[in-house]
Amino acid sequence: MAEKKAAERVWRAAGWVWLAAAWLAGVALMWRFGRSLLDSDMASEMVLADLLNREGGVLSQNWYYSTELRVFCQQLLFKLGLLVFPGSWHAARMLAQGLLSALLAGSYLFFARGAGLWKSAPWAAGALLCPFGFWQLYHGVLGGFYFVHMTFVLASLGLAVRLVRPVSRLRTALTAAALALVSFAAGLNGVRLLMNLYVPLAAGCALLLLLRFLQAPLGADWAERPQVRAFAAALLACACSLAGYLINRRVLAAAYSFQDQSARSWTALSLTGILEVWGDFLALFGYPADRWQQAATGAVPLFSLPGLLGAAGILLAGAVVLALAWLLKQGGALPFAHRLVGVTLAACLVVDGVAFACMNDGEAINGSYWLPVAPLAIAAVAAAAEAFPLRRPALRRALAGCLAALVVCVSTGATLRFAAAPPHGGGLETVAGWLKDQGYTRGWATFWQANVITELTDGAIEMWQTEDLASLQMRPWLQKTSHAAPPEGRAFVLAAPGEINQSLPWAGQAEVVWSDEAGRVVFELKQ
Repeated sequence: MAEKKAAERVWRAAGWVWLAAAWLAGVALMWRFGRSLLDSDMASEMVLADLLNREGGVLSQNWYYSTELRVFCQQLLFKLGLLVFPGSWHAARMLAQGLLSALLAGSYLFFARGAGLWKSAPWAAGALLCPFGFWQLYHGVLGGFYFVHMTFVLASLGLAVRLVRPVSRLRTALTAAALALVSFAAGLNGVRLLMNLYVPLAAGCALLLLLRFLQAPLGADWAERPQVRAFAAALLACACSLAGYLINRRVLAAAYSFQDQSARSWTALSLTGILEVWGDFLALFGYPADRWQQAATGAVPLFSLPGLLGAAGILLAGAVVLALAWLLKQGGALPFAHRLVGVTLAACLVVDGVAFACMNDGEAINGSYWLPVAPLAIAAVAAAAEAFPLRRPALRRALAGCLAALVVCVSTGATLRFAAAPPHGGGLETVAGWLKDQGYTRGWATFWQANVITELTDGAIEMWQTEDLASLQMRPWLQKTSHAAPPEGRAFVLAAPGEINQSLPWAGQAEVVWSDEAGRVVFELKQ
């Protein structure tokens, strides 16, 4: 007996060590690759944060946003990072991303405590911090964009499952108020989480309530039934998120510059398209290629280290499918919170699968759109692993160990591949350092170079983003609105490889002052 207790203590401690190691690995990746693999999407959040620190507030009317106006996103943590490290934007990014990763892990632990999944909580939270696939590494561990959405998902679910259990009226009211606020804040960020969580959650809860009603009448204590309480919580979250989205769409859209998604429309229902986007979802978990990634970075050779390690992603995707199928099959034999996880994940696959496959801009939708659903998939695997009947505890530990090993394999493969073939090049550190040393403070470049130069020079060089180098026409996208006027004084134009293979009307009034073997060229514009 003493040996069993000792083994249990060691296993519990191992879970927390795994979680800490996953967090440290993410920070180490940011330290090692945070500058060399930086792209302009990532850097734009830091440039915006610097502007917000100068102006105060969380939004700016002096900034061109992209397709979403996200009120509560990374820029708030980047603001803090720049206040702590004003002279090193890389250190500011590391601090912000470390805090965001800790917030994500904490949100999973909060959810797991409420859902009765505490035994596996540190293991699952650690897995959620790992770069277990291309999109998780790109827009999660390095970019951080979707870590914010994942945190909203887990915080909302953690509050919703707590509302399922009958407790005091005061506690229920406080939990409901917290859920309303979190859902409203998520809605202020745009329509994304309505699709990725709140609508599927309401649909899943409605199905559970219907199945319970078909089994037997609810009875006099109907208000205490978990199905009723869960449906009420889901409706509350959905309504508050919709209210936030309507404010985003009607009020904020009129006050701030961004391209909303109102142009999207339905196209023909395509079963083939639905299967394709479900394939993108399964490819999240380490499979070494999806449709977008192959087009952007090329095919991954099978008999290469990233290719062989990425094959473990097939096993992880299989674990998600088997866990979901088992949870749905068990039905009422499971705790209600575990059933809710499985049903919500299934509803997400249906709702988002149809939406992603049947919208008119389906070609622009890639696997990253599924990232907010990844915590549900991990929670489903955790729920199945905890509840599956195994006679010996050692078998359950072995299963968890195997899953952790698979996560390590796919994370290593994804990192090696990303470092070797980043989707948007990188390699701007040398030219950024040279420009800063030469005293330049203003310049032109196309999107994938512009904001990167500003961050790599710690804000010393302000970049005007242009539609194309031939026209030097300002592009209203992820830059200051003041850039509608061209830069004054000494300025340069940075041309990326291949961009000088066109007619440049201003070339006669410019001088080549730097170039490299990759094909980058810096022109100084003559006054």
